[in-house]
Amino acid sequence: MRVLDPSRSLWDLIAVELERQIYEKSTSQAGVAKILGCDRSTVTRVLSGVRRMAPEHAATLDTAWNLRGLLGHLVAHALARPDEDYMPAFAEYEARATRIRSWGTAFIPGLWQTPEYARATLEAAWSAGLLDDVDKALATRLDRQKRVWGSDDPPRITAIIAWTVLRTQAGGNDVMAAALAHMLELAQRPGVSVRIVPEEAGLHVGHDGPFQLLTVGSDVAFTDAPGTIGHLFLEPSRVEQYARRMERISDIAWTAGESVAAIEQGMGRYA
Repeated sequence: MRVLDPSRSLWDLIAVELERQIYEKSTSQAGVAKILGCDRSTVTRVLSGVRRMAPEHAATLDTAWNLRGLLGHLVAHALARPDEDYMPAFAEYEARATRIRSWGTAFIPGLWQTPEYARATLEAAWSAGLLDDVDKALATRLDRQKRVWGSDDPPRITAIIAWTVLRTQAGGNDVMAAALAHMLELAQRPGVSVRIVPEEAGLHVGHDGPFQLLTVGSDVAFTDAPGTIGHLFLEPSRVEQYARRMERISDIAWTAGESVAAIEQGMGRYA
């Protein structure tokens, strides 16, 4: 069994704190499992550091034990910590979001990509030495898509992309044409839209890089570059900065109708 080190890992600190709370509340792993509505083995894995505590479980225990958000805050900070394993944390927020807004500067946002387009972008990251395993990264991306688009109660989803995305070829002509057609198909769903920031917009705040805003109760911001370590921002002041940036980008974007026409025109380049 791995030795927990709360001085170096927030997740280990959460496991130690959970064990302390179990002792303080004179309960057991089975008692915690009953509160959470999960198997006892799930609690055991969290306590041993094998599994990370889920945000919803932290919130449930905070309420049941009147901890004033202690476990929830610890989990939030652990999820926001930038490390090489940031994707599970991001995917967890993404799957629970009620609204997802994406800004893309060079590529179609990940949730909107076809498997072939996604592989092309990931292979480019691998060629640049930014990614170790293309197949693993692709499987993770497709799983994210399935969790969001296949949800019984899907979120409202908006993608705003720069005009350069339509002209940045990933894969062959067939891959690009299919990728753009896929965007148009998704945009026909209820609560889903795509908008283009035209070349005429000139220099604007979006040139700082791609990011997402996820509404999970309150807003969460995520920013990254292809193949590099991403970062989740939970602090209201930082999230507000990204929210304002998204509003400014939205202000200069074409309407949904104009954007659909632009994408259809872009598809013609790859016919």
